[in-house]
Amino acid sequence: MVRHSLLRGLAFGLGLAPFAAAQVVVNTNIATSTTWTANNVYALSGDIYVLPGATLTIEAGTVVASLNDSTLAVCRGAQIIANGTRTAPIIFTSDNDRATWTGGNPATGTFRQNANNEWGNLTIMGAGFISENQVGTNTPAPSASNYADMEGLSPANTSLNDYGGGNDNDDSGSLSYVSLRYGGRTSAPNIELNGLSLGGIGRNTEINYIEILNNLDDGIE
Repeated sequence: MVRHSLLRGLAFGLGLAPFAAAQVVVNTNIATSTTWTANNVYALSGDIYVLPGATLTIEAGTVVASLNDSTLAVCRGAQIIANGTRTAPIIFTSDNDRATWTGGNPATGTFRQNANNEWGNLTIMGAGFISENQVGTNTPAPSASNYADMEGLSPANTSLNDYGGGNDNDDSGSLSYVSLRYGGRTSAPNIELNGLSLGGIGRNTEINYIEILNNLDDGIE
C-alpha cells in the first residue's frame, strides 16, 4: 500500500447535492471519540484540539466552515478519520466561502482569487522519529527523545503542540478526498500555519487525494 501519497488526484469532483445543514459551533477540545456528520456544518471557534486517546471521525460530504483564526489540531496519540469520496469530499473552509454557495452546495461557490487567511488550518502531529534542532536537548540524529513544537500553534498547554517520538509505525488516522480552502495564519514573522501541517506522523497514517486552495502560506508542510 502506498502511504503519504499527497496531492494525488487534486481535481476531484464536487457533485454534491444541496445541503440542508444545521450549523454546529465547536468551541471546546475533543476529549472523547466523536463523529461529525454530513447533515451538519461545523464551525470551529478558536483552536480546537483532538486530545490524546480521542478519535475524530468525519463523514464523507461534511463541511467544516469557520471564521477567524480557528484551527483543528490533532495531537500525538489522537486520530482523525476523514475519508470523503470523489463526489462527496470533506471540505474545510471559511464561512465567507460558504456564503457564496447556492443552496449550500459547494459546487456552486464563487472562486475568490485573492482570498485567504479566513480561518486557520488542519494540523496533525505524530510520534515518529524526527531530527530537529528547535529544542536544545535534541540530537542531530533521529532519536526517540527528540521533539518539536508545531509551527504556528500556541495553546495554553504547550505540550499539546509537540510532535516526534520513537514510533515510526505511529497511526494518526487517515485522510482522503479532503479539500482545505482559504486558510492559513501568521502568528509571527516567518511563523505560519500551512494548509495542512504535518509533524512526525508515522507510516501507518494514510493521506491521499488532498486539495489545498488559496492558502496564506505553504500548501503542505
